[in-house]
Amino acid sequence: MKEEIVVRPARNSDREAVFKFCEKTWSWGDYIPQFWDKWMKETDGKIFVATISSVPVGMSHVRVDKRKKEAWLSAARTAPEHRRKGIATAIAKECMKYAKRNGAVKARLVTSSDNKAARIVLQKLGFTPIAEFVEMKTEKIRRLDSLKSRWGRAEDLNALWKFLQESNIFQRSAGLYTILFRWYSLTREDLERFLREKKAIVYEGNAQIQGLILIDDSTARMWQENTLQTCYVDGSREAIIDMLSFLLTRCFEAGTRKVYGFACNDESLVSAMKEIGFEAPEGVEIVYEKEL
Repeated sequence: MKEEIVVRPARNSDREAVFKFCEKTWSWGDYIPQFWDKWMKETDGKIFVATISSVPVGMSHVRVDKRKKEAWLSAARTAPEHRRKGIATAIAKECMKYAKRNGAVKARLVTSSDNKAARIVLQKLGFTPIAEFVEMKTEKIRRLDSLKSRWGRAEDLNALWKFLQESNIFQRSAGLYTILFRWYSLTREDLERFLREKKAIVYEGNAQIQGLILIDDSTARMWQENTLQTCYVDGSREAIIDMLSFLLTRCFEAGTRKVYGFACNDESLVSAMKEIGFEAPEGVEIVYEKEL
């Protein structure tokens, strides 16, 4: 007799069972315990749990950006002894129903290129791969010469937005940037915020903007590290090396110990980052999207 899978919003009483089947997600454990309480209190998101015989056997988290009308699905987990029973599919469907009810017109998520099981499930659910990204990193923080890079200014907004609209990397990135492991549509308003917060580095040559790097310090806040990350990297090889030289010098001056380099999986871009001292990526992250 087939076991009945029931999907419902998570309860505080689910945490022990959920944490138990998340213990060995990676060699070091899982980030779920760190985020559980925060997610349970969200007004723009929800944790959904799947149960069999009233026992939690799977979970996932969905969050809706009502301004952009898009949802992000993450933290899909299934108890090892209950895999291949359709649990992940059942939870994902409930997450998408929630997202649509709350105004989202599209849903996205990310999975690694070597996670074949997840990719098969996503295909069955109607998700389409839209962009590939890599996570690189370097602890080679040092002073380097940069000739044409500087912090972006408010008056750069129009030129930067035009640069992005004409950029091949922006197209290959599906117009997305990342903070931690969540990808967002990069809007003109977002770009304006990065400029205002002094988190945009531009490369200017021949009186024209020819490169852009967006950065964020969420890695320091969330992972309790003295680090920062790139959220978006764009430009020619020369521009990328010059902008990263500018960034690493500023990190050296600020005492930052590590930089996570999130970027589009573009061969020349990755090569430029490796040249400046970033470690080669271990794999590729694929962002999937589905219209709701």
